[in-house]
Order: sequence, then structure tokens, then C-alpha cells
Amino acid sequence: MFYFLIVSGAIALLLLYSYRNTFRPILREVDIHIRGKDGKIDDLRVLQLSDLHMERISITPDRLKELILPTHPDLVVLTGDYLDRYHNIKKLIKYLQKIQEVKPRFGVYCVFGNHDHYLGERIDDLQAAIESTACKVLRNESITIDIDGTPLNLIGIDDYCLGKSDIPRSFENVPKKGINLVLAHDPNTILDLEEHHEVDYMLSGHLHGGQFNIPFAFKLCPMGELPKYKIIKGLHRVNGRTIYISEGLGQSGLNVRLNSRPEITVHRLRVSA
Repeated sequence: MFYFLIVSGAIALLLLYSYRNTFRPILREVDIHIRGKDGKIDDLRVLQLSDLHMERISITPDRLKELILPTHPDLVVLTGDYLDRYHNIKKLIKYLQKIQEVKPRFGVYCVFGNHDHYLGERIDDLQAAIESTACKVLRNESITIDIDGTPLNLIGIDDYCLGKSDIPRSFENVPKKGINLVLAHDPNTILDLEEHHEVDYMLSGHLHGGQFNIPFAFKLCPMGELPKYKIIKGLHRVNGRTIYISEGLGQSGLNVRLNSRPEITVHRLRVSA
């Protein structure tokens, strides 16, 4: 009984510490210099938010705005997994409205993740709600933004995990000129890109940095090929392409984080010949 109480107490303290971590976001800055391209971008500040998970997020909309306002983003991108329950759409809208109040010069764009597709046919309602806040959803499509004379091609690939991605369709209207920034919730998407799919930088989420990051966790719950190579967060080169995997802002399953913290990322892009 004595040892049982000690073990139970240790587990309770660990869970309490892990829950506390969900309130402690990290703001990361990543410098990316893309060379050998036509055009020039001196410092484009791209704010990435991923995996908000309305069912288990500890950061309030007002707190989120307070955190991102000083970063002065030029562009905001959201890389999927906003919710998996229809009634939480109204809650998501409050977060999106606060993000819009930061007034990014080139707008807010997003893609869907696997949890969003748990809504089934109602995902169209989710898209309509998101776009009512002036955020643009990219579903296997692209859009080109003029960044002071240099084209930035935003390529949004739908969720790869549940087979919703259509990579050829996503790239079919991408101009030959410009910088190709790919948004795809599941980082494993990068493994199915063909050689002719030109990618200058890719942003993903999905893996939560392990969330409750204990040894061999991904062997118990595999989430694609990349975790097998210990690629679960941060900046990596995969098949000759540069990818960043966000740890995400919310949580899945349980509202706890161990060896991981909620993440807000500012990518500072520079482009030169």
C-alpha cells in the first residue's frame, strides 16, 4: 500500500506538471534564406499556428492575440486540426477573429487536418464559418500573393493522413515563377511529393512534438514514416526539401504535454538571387 501511494502520487504530480505545460506557449523564430530565385524578399514574417484543437486548448483567444501582436506578422498561416466537434465552430471563430485583429498585411490562410475531417460532410460548414472571418481555406489548391513585386505561391494540400490530399491538383495552377510555400497538416505529405513539385519551404503540424513525449511513444501509436526517423518537430531536410513541423497550440486526447510545449512560430523568410 505504501509503494502504491508513492507511485500514485508521482503519477498525479507528473500529470499536474504536464497539464501546467499546456498554459506555457513558446514563441519560436525561424530564419529561412531561400537563394537562387527570381525576385527579392528582405524579411517576410510568416506567423504559423497549428493544431488549435478547440476541445483541448488552454490558451484563450485574448491571450493568443496578446502573444502574437508583438510579432507583427505580414502573413498568418494555420496548418490544420481546429476541432473535431461541430458545436465548437463558434469557439474557433473567436480565435480567428482575434487573429484577424492583428491585421497581417497579406491576410490569413489555412488548410484542414485529419480532426477537421471527422466532421464528415459538415466540413463544408466549417469552411464557410472560417471564411466568414476573411480567412481563406486552401483545399488542394494554390493562390499567388504579390509580396512587393515578388510572387509568393501558397500551396494548400488537404489532409494526407485520411487520404484527402490531392498533390497533383494542388500544384496544377502554380505559376513557374515565384516562391513556393506549401501548407500541409501532415508532414508525411512530403514523402509523396514528386521531383517536379517544386517546394521552397513547407509548413506542417500534426505530430504535436510528441505531446506526451516519452521514449517509444510513436512505436505504440505510429503516425506515419517520419517519426520512425525521430522527425517529429522543428526544422528538417527531407528528400532535399526544407520542412518545419510545429508542435501545435492545443492538445489531442488528453490536455497534457510532457517534453513539449504549445508553440507559436514566426518564420522570417528572405529571398535572393
